[in-house]
Amino acid sequence: MHRLTHPPGLKRSMTTLVVVPLLAFGAVSCSRSLTATVAPGRAVARAQSADGINGSEVVVTLTAGADAQDVASRYGAEVVESAPGAQVATLRPGPGQGVQDLQQQLASDSSVVTAEPNGWLQTAESRQQSFSFDDGLETPEAFVGQPAAAALHLGAAQAVATGRGVTVAILDTGIDPNHPLLQGVYAGGVDFVDHDDDPTETRDGIDNDGDGAVDEAFGHGTHVAGIIHLVAPEARILAVRVLDDEGSGDLLRVVAGVRWAMHHGAKVINLSLGSLQRSMAVERALEDAEGQGIAVVVSAGNWGSDTPVEFPASSSAVAAIAAVDAAGDPASFSSYGANVALAAPGVAIRSTYPGGDFRLWSGTSMSAPFVAGTCALLAELHPGWSRNEMLARIGSYAVHVNADGRAFGAGALDVGAALAPDGPVIGGETDPGEDLRPH
Repeated sequence: MHRLTHPPGLKRSMTTLVVVPLLAFGAVSCSRSLTATVAPGRAVARAQSADGINGSEVVVTLTAGADAQDVASRYGAEVVESAPGAQVATLRPGPGQGVQDLQQQLASDSSVVTAEPNGWLQTAESRQQSFSFDDGLETPEAFVGQPAAAALHLGAAQAVATGRGVTVAILDTGIDPNHPLLQGVYAGGVDFVDHDDDPTETRDGIDNDGDGAVDEAFGHGTHVAGIIHLVAPEARILAVRVLDDEGSGDLLRVVAGVRWAMHHGAKVINLSLGSLQRSMAVERALEDAEGQGIAVVVSAGNWGSDTPVEFPASSSAVAAIAAVDAAGDPASFSSYGANVALAAPGVAIRSTYPGGDFRLWSGTSMSAPFVAGTCALLAELHPGWSRNEMLARIGSYAVHVNADGRAFGAGALDVGAALAPDGPVIGGETDPGEDLRPH
């Protein structure tokens, strides 16, 4: 088990907030009503300077067998945290030493693969303040019968495959493993926030990031898990808690989470999170996952524009997913651009929520798991397929998005159509049915 370790006496420092301009965000999010918008003209992110979190930490990827404590001691640094099985650690410069100085020294060390200032990744919904919403329809019937499910022709897809035998890892805020719809497919997990083997979502009732919202990301991971279950009801779900109840986690946790999922049988990884700073450590982990044949699906971001481009949505090792509504029209909040592979429903999506409940939520974080679930269906039928082979199939049957020149990848997801070629053969050829043919 890869577990984060803290040297005795060392504690992480509290972070403050900075406000980052938000570009053209006319979002449909869910706060007190289905059409509530995010706080106008702004996005909230945890403090992160060019010199790392509070200018105090360097995250390193180490070669196999290298010891973080040995590396740190060579440069008078301290180990803040480490995940030995993932070969990643965060170091704090010693007295009189700056982060950039330490980074430069580490870059020439033969035991160090990558060295960079530590930073935050967070859910797009936390950044743009899109909140979950309870409309009173907390029933499994409303969940299964929601407009997005009908638009995607999930019934036709699940007549072909259900995700049986496929494991999907969700790197997020955790999960409610006792939710009635998830407990039968929950396959265990790990918590890189509280440093134990229980990734159950928790909240502390405190506005830790000072953005005026308390525990705003609580339920995010459970919501993502429910969407994957909606698409691939027999896929096994691994919960990897890398984000706190405010929706934030540092580079070390995400790297450790990706590598933990790799080592625990995941065929698909869902990352509904992002950052405005590219990370060498995360990129290396994603490339290794791709090399292992794992399909990594990520949210494109909620900027309502093609800039800024979030990471890891900008990585060539992932599939970045934008958002449309149930009618297939672009969501006003969705990021788009050349890095987007596909679009999927992301407006007022009903899914599971801790405590056996259901909530509505809007964002590209909700779009990504629809595609991750589709990958699980395809992986059941084609276990040797890579991410690119899955995307080629999905993209071939995607629906055109009327986006006025904005790039939404191959188009909008149609799960039933994507699975139809593997369905029953009628009259010597596969017949997906008239309603499933590419639009």
